[in-house]
Amino acid sequence: MIKSKKIFVALTSLALAFSAFATEVTFTNKVYSDVVELGISDEGVSADFAGIKNVTAATLSTQKLDLGLKMNFWAYNGEDVVADKHYPYLAVGQKGNVESTGWAIADYWAEVRPIDVIGVGFHKAYMVAGSYLPVEDDEISTGNIGSDLGLFIRPIENLTIGTGLDFVSVFGGYKDKHAYPHMNVGVEYVLKGTFGFGISFRDFVNGSRSIGAYFSFMGVEGLVINAGFTYNGQFAGVSGDLLSAGVMFEKDAFGINGDLVLDIDDGKTDGYDLYSGVEITYHITKPLIFGGVGTVKADFDYDKDAYIGLHPVIGTGAYVKYVVNKHHILSAGVNIEFADATTITLPVYWVYKL
Repeated sequence: MIKSKKIFVALTSLALAFSAFATEVTFTNKVYSDVVELGISDEGVSADFAGIKNVTAATLSTQKLDLGLKMNFWAYNGEDVVADKHYPYLAVGQKGNVESTGWAIADYWAEVRPIDVIGVGFHKAYMVAGSYLPVEDDEISTGNIGSDLGLFIRPIENLTIGTGLDFVSVFGGYKDKHAYPHMNVGVEYVLKGTFGFGISFRDFVNGSRSIGAYFSFMGVEGLVINAGFTYNGQFAGVSGDLLSAGVMFEKDAFGINGDLVLDIDDGKTDGYDLYSGVEITYHITKPLIFGGVGTVKADFDYDKDAYIGLHPVIGTGAYVKYVVNKHHILSAGVNIEFADATTITLPVYWVYKL
């Protein structure tokens, strides 16, 4: 806790010191909840409050300095059992642990550019082009060429060469000889509005190394296509050697996004072997948007090369989003997941942007 407070104070002080030179400041706050988690299985039906979470993010950018901070606040259902009697409460903290603080610094970063071609990053993620998948709204982690301490060299326009080093892996904390040091290196080239590609090597000097090569096509208005290969990677529960693809298309009131991640190492690793997702959006009016989402995760089981089954997890959902103005966004929907049991949630959120 003391460490987190020191980090927060340090970043705030830096932000104030450079605020006079700021060219861009952003602030976003998102409050969201799944409201209720309804479970249906052979054992019966259960219903639990799904908790509530708040994410606050702020960034400050100048010509020579970038700062960022993201904080999480949360509360979940809890329950004490005393003498076989159940006493529910609203637990502020980790689920089932009322003693937790209920807030945490989720991320913080800084990049200083003493000269135009060199940037020094602290705890800054730098995701290369092509590693993003839109339905899951996340990047494949191997595409990150930053770390606790990162050096970014930009010798020519559109080209970034980066390397990163994890502090704990070098200065203590890891005793397994295969677990340290954690070092990353990579390169990215992006020609805005046309294409981009990136190559990354994460943990390349230890036993958990992961390598990624990614490409992004942006040459058609309203269309972005991402594709990549990841050696020893993970995404959305799929792990191993991954082929990935993401598509984003928007035309007038209609939009469609697609994800695909496939493990091609013949089931040598645990986890799912396939993840795919599709999201369709339609602007009923300019501020009112309807969306539908479907996802599939499958585990291809093999026994001496004999196919056994898919064991799929199927998710489906729908939502309505209303853009009140440039500062406020509201959304409500329903999600259903079919697996060994069926789970129904009712996600809602409110986003405020400065």
